[in-house]
Amino acid sequence: MKSVESALLSEIMTTNIVTIDITERVEEALRLMVKFDIGSVVVTDKERPVGIITERDVTRSALRGDSLLRLPARSLMSRPLQTGTPDMEIWRTFETMLRLGVRRLPLVENGKLVGIVTEKDLTRWVLRVFYEPKLPDEIRTLVKNEKIEALTGRPRCPSCGRYQDECICVRTHLASEE
Repeated sequence: MKSVESALLSEIMTTNIVTIDITERVEEALRLMVKFDIGSVVVTDKERPVGIITERDVTRSALRGDSLLRLPARSLMSRPLQTGTPDMEIWRTFETMLRLGVRRLPLVENGKLVGIVTEKDLTRWVLRVFYEPKLPDEIRTLVKNEKIEALTGRPRCPSCGRYQDECICVRTHLASEE
């Protein structure tokens, strides 16, 4: 793992982002949030990220008495969309999210949505950094959440358990096969 100061969001971001088109109804956004057990969906317009619908947006709208299920996503989404980039340093992301008052930060590269980082991702990173190299078993289950890791699309090394792009086992094994 890189030093804490130089660790980047690309190391912890989720790359399979759940999105909804700006013309879809809020009802569909809520169905997706329930189906995937997530707290937000990114709203896109012609595949370009333009907003986000969060649990907080839904709650606030419901308390106003809005009949929100039939509304288009554009009516409920938070905008302008606050974004970061995969090459942002993790420590700077904490600062950015606190300053902006957001709990989720979609990541954009060349105008394209490439990932998302949440408070949970950042908390897992902090725990991992704090306890490395001897991660207690009760913390390991919190930090190494297989469901979350499957969403990131980063395979683990079968020998050491680290991400394959970070471990030497896989590279050594592949080199010996050549």
